Amino acid sequence: MFNILIVEDQPAVREIISEVIQLLQVPIHLKEATSIKEAHVLLLQQEWDIMVTDLSLGDGNSLGLLANIAQQGISTPPVILVSGFLSATHMRQAKSLYIKHILAKPFEPNVLLDHIQDVLEIKKDAGQTNNSCDSTHRLLPEVFEMDRKLGLLFRMFDEMPKQKDVTSVCQKALQLAMDMVHAQGGYIALFERHKEKLVSITEHGLNHQTTITTCQLTDTPFSPLIHASQEYIEQLNDNVSQPQLCWPGVEASSYIAVPIYLQGVPMGILCLTNRLDKKTLQGESLHMLGLLVKKLDTLLDNRAVHAALADSMNQTLIALVRSLEARDRYTKDHSSRVSQLSVLFAQTLGLDADSIQLIHTGGLLHDIGKVGIADSVLLKPGRYTEQEYAIMKAHPAIGDSILMNMDTLARERLIVRHHHERWDGKGYPDKIGGAEIPLEARIVCVADAIDAMTTHRVYRQAKPLSFCAEQLEFASGTQFDPQVVAVALDAIAQGKIDTQAKSNNCDEGVLPLQASLAQDLRERFKHYHVGEYHA
Repeated sequence: MFNILIVEDQPAVREIISEVIQLLQVPIHLKEATSIKEAHVLLLQQEWDIMVTDLSLGDGNSLGLLANIAQQGISTPPVILVSGFLSATHMRQAKSLYIKHILAKPFEPNVLLDHIQDVLEIKKDAGQTNNSCDSTHRLLPEVFEMDRKLGLLFRMFDEMPKQKDVTSVCQKALQLAMDMVHAQGGYIALFERHKEKLVSITEHGLNHQTTITTCQLTDTPFSPLIHASQEYIEQLNDNVSQPQLCWPGVEASSYIAVPIYLQGVPMGILCLTNRLDKKTLQGESLHMLGLLVKKLDTLLDNRAVHAALADSMNQTLIALVRSLEARDRYTKDHSSRVSQLSVLFAQTLGLDADSIQLIHTGGLLHDIGKVGIADSVLLKPGRYTEQEYAIMKAHPAIGDSILMNMDTLARERLIVRHHHERWDGKGYPDKIGGAEIPLEARIVCVADAIDAMTTHRVYRQAKPLSFCAEQLEFASGTQFDPQVVAVALDAIAQGKIDTQAKSNNCDEGVLPLQASLAQDLRERFKHYHVGEYHA
């Protein structure tokens, strides 16, 4: 006799599984559990030949139950896992627990029966058919759809509150929404009302033609949702050769969008693309989306939303800088290295955590103004003429204008504008000097110069740290803040700075420099100006 345990909280699905098992035509002892708690008791009471279980029940997760049982040193039975939603995490966990078979809902009864026979090693007669499985369950699609929706509701009220930040909550909500309407892609964008902009917070499965993550509301079809004149917008198109634009550069064969609320006010949109079901969404599916949006309203905090918007904007700008630098192999990752060096110097100077974070972001963004410099100048394979150098010197002011309307980057904006000012007041664009230059900009200025001198260029090899140290020492008090130079020289002396020159074994040495060597270097490189490496 085979001992078989069914763990399923939906009566209709439980009945289907039970009827399939009855078709085995072998002696069985069948027991049903409707909760994790009941299943735990039954697993401890006796050994089972097989366990057929749903993934999520009202009081927990069956994979968690099996892991708990295994940790207690109790052997678990062979398991067939049945579920309407299995994330990549669930699949990895199931594999680690040696689940015998995973069956997605809705399943064919014949397939379930075959899996059970395989686990129990019951041979199937050559002439045996399982057609009887299908004939008695004409309502299977309706039963499984109801079970799927109940499972989605469970995820909505159990899993979403566990997320700690806006992005995580939105990611979970997007995945749930896609599952609700069988969408292949989608995104959530929040609305910056004073700028009339939408900012993408999370996305999945989109067909991108651009990398734009922020756009004007007027560049999308969603104004009626934000201004509360429509409850949802749906576009269906059976002609796949004419996709719909639901975001600048994002095409979809179809989409549906609903507003997201914050304290009852439209604060964003949830857009779901390329649904497998091409019919108009209505009834329970729309109601489920409405419940999800209401749940989001209770979970999102006003301050956290604005912080998420700011973070998304920052990441967009940083990605823009990286894509700009990636076009030239000589400047690739330059801003990232400058940011790391700047943070090192700031930490050594004893700056507080907020200032260090400011310098980290400012370092990443310091060259964003170069997006406004023509490629003929920016990517020139050689030294600049005076006219070209004058054009290049415009990039701090251009960067400042890019960040001008971004309130959350007001302090970073000062780094971007002033990272080419000089201690003696002869820099650009404003020719301010000394303590007038923000300390954060003075730090990034030195880090920028170090990376420029010690990385390869098309017209020269990277200079060694010894040359870099000598130039910093020579320009201390004129081009650079002496306090920051002292910290930089100390970092070089302690071997805390890695460079292309150092990794290629062409470094001439580090501090302390011998007086004769310093003088020799000064003579050899006196025709250079640090500014040439610093543009």
